[in-house]
Amino acid sequence: MKRIYFSLLVLFLLLGTVSLARADEMALAQTVQDSQTAEYQLEIHNETTAAHDYTLSLSGLPGGLKTTFTQSGPLVNQVTVPANEYGFVTMRVAVPVETAVGHYVAQFTATRDDGEQLTMPVTLNVENTYAVKIVSQNLNLTTFSGKDFTFDVTAVNSGAAAVTNLALALDTPAKWIVQTNPAAVPTLAAGTETTFHVVVTVPSSQVAADQKISLALTSDQTASPDSPLTVRVQNSPTFLYMALTVMGLAVVGAVIYFRRKGRR
Repeated sequence: MKRIYFSLLVLFLLLGTVSLARADEMALAQTVQDSQTAEYQLEIHNETTAAHDYTLSLSGLPGGLKTTFTQSGPLVNQVTVPANEYGFVTMRVAVPVETAVGHYVAQFTATRDDGEQLTMPVTLNVENTYAVKIVSQNLNLTTFSGKDFTFDVTAVNSGAAAVTNLALALDTPAKWIVQTNPAAVPTLAAGTETTFHVVVTVPSSQVAADQKISLALTSDQTASPDSPLTVRVQNSPTFLYMALTVMGLAVVGAVIYFRRKGRR
């Protein structure tokens, strides 16, 4: 996942006034690919003689673009900056893979606990130079507990540039073992495709049920949307053979019993 770093050198949040002119001159603009995250390093300078709380927000982006703020790890939506000190905040904007290509304008706002605000325009350009997708796969498969099942997945580079370390990821239940061949494709040129052969081992402890699995392509540059797969797990064929054998013996036993009883 690509991360893009910015630095707002000083956000002047003064006790009585706010430097809106400086903020307007420092509009932030960046271009990212869908499925990537834009990361901004923010520096809030409290030049007052008292500590203040600052509520953080970013408005104006489409609903699918998620914004989070962190300070030394945990997620926050408010930070406290001591008097005459700096507060450091990381703002991340996650751009999901389905985001439409376009030019997005947003506004970052830091609202001080006494109502004073500073606003900062933020511009985000989304493009799809890198794009991969699954173009062929099974939607439904049947297997047995304790057995392997196999299938193929065809992936295509639908973007305008090569991607590297393309791999197929499967979200499977615990204890299922997944092997893909190849494990990863070092480079896939734009407009070309590749096929992954998948072998999945289902543990013998797996109960009979329909299991929902999701598949997705990953690479150094981008990822594909999740693709669903339903696997119907049945009891092991060994169990079925044993059950049929027991039933057969029961039938034979019943025939012998009634024959003997009929001779009396």
